[in-house]
Amino acid sequence: MEKISCPTCRKAFDQHDERQTNLCLEKFINIATNPVVYSSTKKIICPTCEKDMLDHNQRQAMECVNKFIKQVKDNSD
Repeated sequence: MEKISCPTCRKAFDQHDERQTNLCLEKFINIATNPVVYSSTKKIICPTCEKDMLDHNQRQAMECVNKFIKQVKDNSD
């Protein structure tokens, strides 16, 4: 199983229970899809392409978010 680092809390996802995984994914989705609102809270590096989330346009953000969610869900099975 590949270790995936959580982009919101910086812990490995294998240290998350299901509830914590869902909370972190929800927060990541909010930050990734609306970076202007959340940009002042903390810098988020995209776990898929390793770029700053502010460098993504809306389409790129959604692609990376969907890939990341799939990767996390596939690893949790």
